[in-house]
Amino acid sequence: MTVVVTGLGAVSCFGSGTAALWEGLLRAERRPVPAPETCGLPTRPPLYAAPDPVLPSPAPGTPGGEPVGRTGALLATAVTEAVGDAGLTAGELLDAGLTVGTSLGDIDLAETPGATDRYPATHRVTAGLAGRFGIGGPGHTLSTACSAGAYAVGWGAELIGTGQADIVVACGGDAFSRVAIGTLQRFGLVDPECCRPFDVDRAGMVTGEGAAAVVLESAGSARRRGARPRAALAGHGWSCDAHHPMAPEPSGEQLSRSVARALEGTGEVPGAVVLHRAGVAGNDAVEAEAVGRAVAAVGGTAADVAGYAPKAVMGHTAGAAGVFGCVIATLILLHGVVPPNAHVTTPDPGCPLGIPLGGPAPLTRPSVLVSGTGFGGNNAALAWRAVG
Repeated sequence: MTVVVTGLGAVSCFGSGTAALWEGLLRAERRPVPAPETCGLPTRPPLYAAPDPVLPSPAPGTPGGEPVGRTGALLATAVTEAVGDAGLTAGELLDAGLTVGTSLGDIDLAETPGATDRYPATHRVTAGLAGRFGIGGPGHTLSTACSAGAYAVGWGAELIGTGQADIVVACGGDAFSRVAIGTLQRFGLVDPECCRPFDVDRAGMVTGEGAAAVVLESAGSARRRGARPRAALAGHGWSCDAHHPMAPEPSGEQLSRSVARALEGTGEVPGAVVLHRAGVAGNDAVEAEAVGRAVAAVGGTAADVAGYAPKAVMGHTAGAAGVFGCVIATLILLHGVVPPNAHVTTPDPGCPLGIPLGGPAPLTRPSVLVSGTGFGGNNAALAWRAVG
């Protein structure tokens, strides 16, 4: 069964909306930097924080009262845009499914001085979104660390493919967390200068925040509704190497396996790949090599595939990253260009992929791969192709 995207939504450090996201990616100017110290961190560091979201009113007749944190509000903002973009009615949402990828959920409710909830459960974010939008179909929370968003989109496609829903709102979000950045700094995973995934001197990630959403539906449902498909999901794959709580399995065999499974559905070499690449040297190298092997397996040359790392200008948005990747892949297909990679002084010579620099590069083939990895060895890949 063909699954298509009929709605897009995003709120990022560039502002609210997918138009602001695309414009910011093309400019490639924003320079996410780490907070200066672990203690006394600002609530939302400048440069890579999303704008304050406006929480939409709940759907008529739905219960309320549960506290909503920043992640929940960011997700609601992105879902509002995606649902409106797809033209979904309240009746259609009642039968729709909902999948949410998040790493920490509404963690700010626990980090607020005097908070009584020591750790808000991630599934509350999903329940809150379902109630606010009147989404009455199957609901799932995916919390596979930084690959959670990619899993949420893949799981949404599974719900459609197995006949559990014709329409699924798949989204991902995470807000800035003092606990998260403090932990990452303690493990030495934060670049002290900025996020520079393709530079030879990269020294770690920089955290960001935001939310993204896609409306997935079967091609038949889109035709019945008269909705305009933006992209089609050609294939997706999951794997888990369970090698280490934080480090990827050095051979990248399992990641390559998930990428290969995603590419099986396209039958062609992708024109570009939106990488998880976050600036952690070992992780980046394993991912690039795994993708390169999978591309070679379908008869392509890695150097002919444009590699793109949006975290250079957005920061690492954790559970939102995989959905942002899918939104960006769809925008690349719609516009026919790949945004330039930012903050590259000396390109990484070990990367087998092409690295667009200086300005947007033309998309040479009408398909885009999205790669997502997470702590614990959780890998997900999705292959998108152009429609019409």
